[in-house]
Amino acid sequence: MPSVNNAISAVMQAQSSAVRQQIGYALLAKSQTATKQQGQAALELLNAAAQLNKSPGKGQKLDLVG
Repeated sequence: MPSVNNAISAVMQAQSSAVRQQIGYALLAKSQTATKQQGQAALELLNAAAQLNKSPGKGQKLDLVG
């Protein structure tokens, strides 16, 4: 019987390892998606700031008094 128990234990360990690996892949995919969304948001902010800088009349006068 010990060999049957060892075989069952090995199969259960392999299944557990496979599940952990699938969870790891899913977490990695979620992390990559979140990072991509943050990058897109940063690009949108930079583009908006660049458009503000291109407004007519902006940047032609310097106010040092404040």
